[in-house]
Amino acid sequence: MRGLLAAGAAWVAWAGLAASPARAETRPRYGGSVAAALLGAPASLDPVAARSHAELSLAGLLFDGLYRLDEQGAVVPQLAAGAPVLDAARGVLVIPLRQATFHDGTPITAAAVVASLSRVQKSAMAFVLAGVTDLRAVDGALEVSGAVDPTTLARRLALPQAGIVADQAPSADRAVGSGPFMLASLRRRERVVQLTAFAAYHAGRPYLDEVVLHWFDTPDGEARRFEIGASQISLRGVTAFAGAEPKFRADTVEGPAAVLVFVGFGNGHPEITGRREVRAALDLALARGGFSTLGAGEQVVPTRSPVPPQAGGPALPAAARGGDVTAALARMGQAASASPPLLPATVAAARLEILFDDSRPDDREVAERVVRALDKIGLTATVVAQSAPALRARVDRGACDLWIGQVSAPVHDAAVWQHLALAVGGGAAGRARGHRPDAGNPARRFELEQPIVPLYFRGLRASYRTDVRGLAFDPSGQLGFADLFLFGEPERSRRTSP
Repeated sequence: MRGLLAAGAAWVAWAGLAASPARAETRPRYGGSVAAALLGAPASLDPVAARSHAELSLAGLLFDGLYRLDEQGAVVPQLAAGAPVLDAARGVLVIPLRQATFHDGTPITAAAVVASLSRVQKSAMAFVLAGVTDLRAVDGALEVSGAVDPTTLARRLALPQAGIVADQAPSADRAVGSGPFMLASLRRRERVVQLTAFAAYHAGRPYLDEVVLHWFDTPDGEARRFEIGASQISLRGVTAFAGAEPKFRADTVEGPAAVLVFVGFGNGHPEITGRREVRAALDLALARGGFSTLGAGEQVVPTRSPVPPQAGGPALPAAARGGDVTAALARMGQAASASPPLLPATVAAARLEILFDDSRPDDREVAERVVRALDKIGLTATVVAQSAPALRARVDRGACDLWIGQVSAPVHDAAVWQHLALAVGGGAAGRARGHRPDAGNPARRFELEQPIVPLYFRGLRASYRTDVRGLAFDPSGQLGFADLFLFGEPERSRRTSP
């Protein structure tokens, strides 16, 4: 970030961990406001609970972790003052900490870091600290005991879910972190969150004074807002109608296919959705090729794997994109002959619900496609819209049948994707199966449990006005708002005669 460069961050790179280069652009004055969008409403502002692209975007702006990933995927220090260092005499890793404060002015102590990371250890994100047996605050540094590879630990601590929180845990509407921006307001009825620059940010305050992020309940709402010049960045195109031009000329930047859309399962009808055979049948019956028509022309990669192709996940053959109903019905037949059997009468009588987030309009169409796949294997379902917080609450309780979910992670890290697939599919259903996010081989556990049915990976395309500079995606498909600045005046579109 600009602050690390301004502060002249003098730390020595270690195996695989290096700082990103400075930009060559002329530095503008500080100030200004940028209006952009989130891919839906945040269910919570607590970083350890962040799953969706919107939640991870906010987590990265409101909270700092010990490390972060730069645009090239290299790990650089944030609240840490350098790389984890092995103290061979005592057999511990020592992570030095820089001086910094939370947004409320409270110093970030080593004890606060230990308390925050202990929350991560007790959450579905426990894999971040896999192998760690003890965390201690010693002389202003963090000491880590256990069989832990320092490079892997640093990369895991760079995940937004490992952001350091203050004593009072964040909630659905409150957050005190130490990131480059502070929460000014979250107005759910107006579908907007307002962030202001943190003047005392340890790495140097952001250029912008303010970032205003909207979410939309219609497919074309974001494009309409950009079209009339009411926002500077759009993730859903620049106009609501083909052939039209926005008020201001737009450039574009493409992100990695790092957003996974999937089907999750609850305990509403555990005799059906809790069965591995039924989940496998749905997986086989889905015609994933149709998902390529969703969105505004950005990259869509249909998948049956929770690991993206860029991380070594298998590409879905073209022949498999239409689904395999014959194989799906065979799996339902296995459920009927298993012990206990899934009786045809039970299947015929069931009326399932598929929940979707009403702040992500594409998810309605996704849910409707899942309904059609369920119909092919003899199951009846309807789609039900929920607000983001209500959906998260029902999923956490297992009070649903199926739901459409979303998760984002560094696109090249296969192990993180495998662990996340188990974590997001855990919930009440996972706890009922004795699921532990950090136990066993995650790829094998996924194969045995199928906690989610992956549908497709999505790569975002950001359109932005020409006066917005420094826009880039990180490896998780997040935009670096902390590095944005305004420079010059926006260029108007040049309309031509038909």
